[in-house]
Amino acid sequence: MTTLTSRPAAATLAAFMVGFSAAAIADKDQDDGNKFAARLSGYNEVHFIAGPPAALRGAVSTQASGSFRAVIDDGASTIHYELSYEGVGGREGAVTQAHIHFGQRHTVGAIVVWLCQTAGTPAPAAVAAVTPFCPTPGGTVTGTITPAQVLTATGQGINTGEFDEVVRAIRAGATYANVHSTVFAPGEIRGRIERGDRGHHDRD
Repeated sequence: MTTLTSRPAAATLAAFMVGFSAAAIADKDQDDGNKFAARLSGYNEVHFIAGPPAALRGAVSTQASGSFRAVIDDGASTIHYELSYEGVGGREGAVTQAHIHFGQRHTVGAIVVWLCQTAGTPAPAAVAAVTPFCPTPGGTVTGTITPAQVLTATGQGINTGEFDEVVRAIRAGATYANVHSTVFAPGEIRGRIERGDRGHHDRD
């Protein structure tokens, strides 16, 4: 026996499925809009040389590599992050610190958030207690950024505690993750933080 579905019922089912798909896509887009990542490489580095004359110097030749992932929670005013790296410092050095900097591609920007610290290079007193330690010689560090961890970017318009300004900068593609070492004090591997969650980006 064959059961026929009435046209109104079929239309209702089709409309439901379309609505469900649209909602699922909207939820996915919203989730993706809160996920960010960066691929860290020495080729992305830009160092400021005081001189004279003062100048920017780009690219570092290193075997080190790394990745950064972050998820923004606007409602809770937090950013959950994961930073992984290996080979930083090479055989003759070691990792010293890592941060989020506020700066456009091919520029040097101020530190706005510490991602990890070391005993030799501790984070500022205001954020030291909530800054995790960098794994050595390599590995993964995770943490949660709150408004209390945002530092002033002098002359760049972001002041202490201005979490929303940092989030806005991340979403605008105006931040980068940077891992520093004793060999390359201004930074050994760097990557621009971009929308996505796969950590495959290699542009800066």
